[in-house]
Amino acid sequence: MYKLESYEFFCPVKFSSGSRALENIPFELEALSARKPLIVTDKNVTRQGLVRKMINAFKDSGVTIGIFDSMPDMPDMQLVTELSNIYRNGEHDAIVALGCGSIVDVAKVVNIAVSYNVKILRDLAGDNLIAHPLGPFVLVPMLAGTGYETSKFAFIENLTFSSYFLMPDLVVIDSRTVRSESVQTTVATAMIALAHAAEAYTGPAKNPLTDTYAYAAIQYVKENLLTVLHKPRDRDGRLALANAASMAGCAFSNMKPGLVHILGEAISAMFHIPSGISMGVLLPYGLEYAMQKNGYHTNDLLFPLLDFDEYAGTAENLKAGKAVNIIYQLQQDLYNLTGGKIPRTLEEANIPKYMLDDIAEKVVRDGTKEFDIDDYRMVLEHAWEGKPMAHA
Repeated sequence: MYKLESYEFFCPVKFSSGSRALENIPFELEALSARKPLIVTDKNVTRQGLVRKMINAFKDSGVTIGIFDSMPDMPDMQLVTELSNIYRNGEHDAIVALGCGSIVDVAKVVNIAVSYNVKILRDLAGDNLIAHPLGPFVLVPMLAGTGYETSKFAFIENLTFSSYFLMPDLVVIDSRTVRSESVQTTVATAMIALAHAAEAYTGPAKNPLTDTYAYAAIQYVKENLLTVLHKPRDRDGRLALANAASMAGCAFSNMKPGLVHILGEAISAMFHIPSGISMGVLLPYGLEYAMQKNGYHTNDLLFPLLDFDEYAGTAENLKAGKAVNIIYQLQQDLYNLTGGKIPRTLEEANIPKYMLDDIAEKVVRDGTKEFDIDDYRMVLEHAWEGKPMAHA
């Protein structure tokens, strides 16, 4: 067991997961002193019949619900104002976000607006400027996440809100709502969870509580991603991946962003590639970088990736390399299974090699000082060529 001088961990999220988890929401809202929630989602979710399932979950509960399902593809602060007025005029007392991505971002920011009752919401953007708990917030995710749904972050326009009070009070993961979307979406959701969890599990600031969330997330992705791609109707597998995404968000909120996250987000922004796809490409190279640069806890990563007997039978000096090789093999399996649609390298992701310096310079220019530009370049070059760094 590694030694700790001190650590902090905060996660207010209660999880309710299962085949009929939606039916628990009225009871859980009552525990939060809420009886009139506003459900926020979009037309695509409604067309899939998930809003109807949500309505049925409230049947006979005595709870009055409101529904807003007109979320646009590119929401802005004007929409936040509109939804805040709907919330107040309807005398709602809780927000339920049904979906992922921008649906959840908007729901979080609306919760800030109605809880703080401020006119200039932008003044609360930034780190930890939200100083007290917000109103009840419930998340019902789908299997199409960005990795931030359960996290302390919310994004809208060019603003980033960051506070532990933005994390949901309750996450309800129901096998009926975590349907497998496109192959790329499923892989991106799983791989951003794996990247966040792996960096949390091996990072310098890891602690026993981040380990708990990250371990389960890593194991769920390793054991279920390929199965779900083979059999999209596998309810248990989809449920496991949705749990992995939610758990990884909690672990990520208690760690500094790692190198894979930083570079993955930069590549996503510059080339419009899903963050989970870019992080999936970068992950083994980032782990090898950490293993060579400072050691950290890369050996530990093998534990959630193997069964106990195989882990115990691996020599200590081989564990880190074996863990990274498992990630490389997962990359290859995803590539093979999807006929090459999921890239193994940045070259296969159509990132021009001459842009690698621009990517490294962007993250440094954006104020990311955790690593130096040469470290970023090294990882990018190996990930572009598909050339593993030497490891034991």
